[in-house]
Amino acid sequence: MSPGGGRRAGDYQPTIWAAGAVVYRMRDAEPEILLVHRPRYGDWSLPKGKLDRHESFKACAEREVYEETGVSGVVERAIGTVGYVTPAGNNKVVRYWLIRAKDESFSPNSEVDKIRWLRPKKAREKASYGRDVAVLRAGALMAQERVPGTVFVVRHADAGSRKKWKKSDSVRPISKKGHEQVEALVTRLVRTPINAIVSSPSLRCEQTVGPLAQLLGLKVKQSKLLRGNVPLEDVLRLINEAKGTRTVLGTHREAVGPLIEHLAADPRVDVSGKLEWPKGSIWELTTRRGRVTRARLIPPA
Repeated sequence: MSPGGGRRAGDYQPTIWAAGAVVYRMRDAEPEILLVHRPRYGDWSLPKGKLDRHESFKACAEREVYEETGVSGVVERAIGTVGYVTPAGNNKVVRYWLIRAKDESFSPNSEVDKIRWLRPKKAREKASYGRDVAVLRAGALMAQERVPGTVFVVRHADAGSRKKWKKSDSVRPISKKGHEQVEALVTRLVRTPINAIVSSPSLRCEQTVGPLAQLLGLKVKQSKLLRGNVPLEDVLRLINEAKGTRTVLGTHREAVGPLIEHLAADPRVDVSGKLEWPKGSIWELTTRRGRVTRARLIPPA
C-alpha cells in the first residue's frame, strides 16, 4: 500500500473518497464492459471520480459515469470498496457499483477522449492497473449472474503470551509483531473489492481487521459467532450468509482450525496450501450459493 513501505497500518487515513462503476451492456447474451481513456494519464481504466460535498457514493458513481462517458443506466448493485496510494502519496478509496447501460451519447471531453466496449477478458487485458482487474472480474460475473463469493477467514495477528497477560483475555492486544502482520494483511486485501468486515468481539481480532476497515471506510461488525470455541456450524452459517459477497471474517485459532479440517475432508472442496493457520494468516474461501468450493492459504508475512 505504501510505496516506501515505511507506514504502519495504524497510520492509514483515507484522504480521497471516490466512486466508480463497472458499466456493461449485453451483446449476443454476453456482457461488454466500458473502459475509458484519460489523455492526462495515458491510461485505460474504469470510470470514477471524487465525491462532491454531501454526495453519496452511489450518486457519485452515476454522475461520474455520465460526465465521463455520456452513458446513463441502472445501478444494479454494489461491487465493493478498494483502496490504493496515488502517485502523489495520498490514500484513495473507491467504492464501485455495477451499472447496466441504457442510453449512450459519448463525446470526447477534458477527462476522457476515448471509450471502448470490450468483452470481460479483453477489458482485463487492456486495463492499465492491476487494481482494476479484480473489480472488472467481479462486475462481469455479476453481470452474467454467475456470482461466486469470497470469504477471507483471518486468524488474529500475534498477541504475545496468553499466560503472561493478567487481564481478561478478551482485551489482550496485538503485539509489535502483530502490527507488522496487520500491515501485510492490509497490503494484501486493500485492492480486493470488499463488501463487509466482521470480527470476533475480542480486541486482538478487531485490531487485526480494523485498519483495513478504517482505510476502506467500512464499519467492523462484531459477531459472537466468531469467538473461540464456537460450534463449527456457526462459522459455516456466517460463510453461507456472506454468499455472493467479498467478506472478511476476523477470528481465532479455535474457529479456523476445525473449519479448515472440515473443508479438507470434503472431496468437493479444492484445498491448496498447508493445513495450518498461524497467527496473521488468511484462508481465502471461494463460495458458490454459500457452499465453499475452494480454499487457499495465504501465509502471514
